[in-house]
This record gives sequence, C-alpha cells and structure tokens, in this order.
Amino acid sequence: MSKVRGSLSATMTMSSQSNGSQTMCAGERISYQRLIEMELSALELAVQAVAEVPNEVLARTLSLVLGAGGKRLRPALVLLASHGNAHANLERRIALATAAELLHTATLVHDDVIDLAASRRGSQTVNHVLGNTLAVLTGDYLFGKSGELVASLGSPPIMSVFSWAVMELVKGELLRPHLSDDLATTEREYVAKIRGKTAVLLAMACETGSMLDANDDHARAAMHAYGMSLGMAFQIIDDVLDFTATEAELGKPVGNDLRQGTVTLPSILFMRQHPADPIIRRVLNGGASEADTERAVEAVRRSGAIEGSRECAAQYVAEAIGHLSTMPQTPARRSLEALAQFVVIRHD
Repeated sequence: MSKVRGSLSATMTMSSQSNGSQTMCAGERISYQRLIEMELSALELAVQAVAEVPNEVLARTLSLVLGAGGKRLRPALVLLASHGNAHANLERRIALATAAELLHTATLVHDDVIDLAASRRGSQTVNHVLGNTLAVLTGDYLFGKSGELVASLGSPPIMSVFSWAVMELVKGELLRPHLSDDLATTEREYVAKIRGKTAVLLAMACETGSMLDANDDHARAAMHAYGMSLGMAFQIIDDVLDFTATEAELGKPVGNDLRQGTVTLPSILFMRQHPADPIIRRVLNGGASEADTERAVEAVRRSGAIEGSRECAAQYVAEAIGHLSTMPQTPARRSLEALAQFVVIRHD
C-alpha cells in the first residue's frame, strides 16, 4: 500500500452511524455483477471444468473444493478491471479470472490444513473428509493450474504480479499477531497480517485485470491501490461477521477466530474499550471454557467494537473509491464503486 493507516482504534472516536443508514435494496446489492453477468457464467463453467481430470482421486477432491461455490470476488475484480480493455477478448479475460479464483481457492485449502478446519462455506473440508495429504496435494494442483493459466496469456508483467502476490500471501500467512499489553503493537501486526492474507490478492486481481492486453500505467496503479484498500475493508468486515453473523451464514462456528486464538480488530477495540475485562484475553490465550467463549462473543457483539470496526472498514472503502476518481466515468468504474460499497453492508 502507498501508505499505512494509523491506529485503527482511532475509529472509535468517530461518531456512530445508525444501522438504518447501512441498508441496501436487493437490486443495489448485486448491481456490480450486472455488467459482467455473462462473463461470470462463463467463469463458473471454466472453474468447474478444472475438476475434469482423469485421476479419480484428484477429480473427487477438486469437485469437493470447487463445488462449494463462493463469492467469486477476485475473478469479478479481474473481469471489471479488464472490462474496458478493447483488445482483451473474452477467452483471455476468463483465463485470468479463473486463475485468480484458483489461486484463492488453493490458499483456502492450505489454510484449512493449517487451521485444522472441519468446514468451510457450509461444507466439509477436504482435509476433514480425506486427510491432510490429499488436501495439500489438491492445493498444490490448484496453484499449478492457476500458474498455467496465467502463463498461457504470454505476459511476463502479469506473471510477475501474480508471482508477487503468491510470495506476499506466504509472508502474510507466516505473520501471527500476538496479544500484547501494548495494543498499538498488536494493531500494527494485525494490519500487516490482513494486508498479506487478503488485500494483496484483491490488488493482484485488479492490477492484472487492468494490464491484460493494455498498457496504461495510470490505470494499473489506480487499480492496484483500489484493490489494496478494498481488501483491507473486506477482511475487517469478515472479522466483524465472525462475531455478528450466524453459523449458517458463516459456514463455520461463530467466534471461530477467538477459539483459534486469532486476534482481530473487534477484539482489539473491545480490549481497548474495556481494559479491565479479562474475558477476551482469557479466550485468546486458550484458557477458557466454551461457555466463556460464548460470553466473550456476546460481549464483543454488544460493545462499540463492532461499530468501530465497521467505521474503519468504511474508511478503507472511501479510500478505495477515491483511487478510482481519476479514471473515466464508465460502467466498469461505477460497478467497482458499487462493489466497494457492498463490502461494508454485507452479512455473509
């Protein structure tokens, strides 16, 4: 990112907005998808076709992973970012979008192994059903397939950005924000973590989409910055939903981050707001019962930490939209703006 935001907890000083101001009708909710509806249908076929391999075991694991669906956010960003590129035909745009989705899916498969996750998106994980070995190999295959698709485009600069994203993802995964008495340090570590965990992939999708069969350095820089800011907002809202959504919406237990000892922004803001309350620290340190965990989730849910986290995400969204301000007023730009606005009001 061109700049690192200061203390995230500063958002707690902002005036709270009512929940009523964060509503959106169904038509607006999906407005960013309308422009690329045909492309998204073609993308879905391309993604599912990846599971059509002669090896029965691999075909089974790929079907399990790719059949779970998902938001398809990263390929949507590729498609929107490349929408105005006159020389980028549909086949090449779908290839790049599919590569972005496969890379993202590969990281999820490996994350599930690392986290010993039993479910994702409401379905059982490969590692839970078939074991870690097959899960790791499936993730490796998806990494390889995504790289093959990018290589087929014949663009070393796009391959370079793609490779950068993979390296940043690994570095981000190695970061483990620790619970410190100095919450400012914990916040900085959290920012670095979500940058590598989420934001770099969105930046890669936006940047490479703008680069496909085009040569506009200004658009490339703007889309990279947009994707970074959008990714930060997206992950913060994900962390909020871990407290506020239902298990059916999440596809995993509510409060899963707390159970795994993962420090996120809502927890940080709660501890700053309630320094004498030990419940979050006790749960994060692994010394709490299930009842304590449930009480901790409810305490955060009822606190100002949720609104503070949403306000921080809204700042990142405003920043993302600002990066588009010098670009022409096109349907793609308006769709990207709508997508960014959707991030802060989504419920799953």
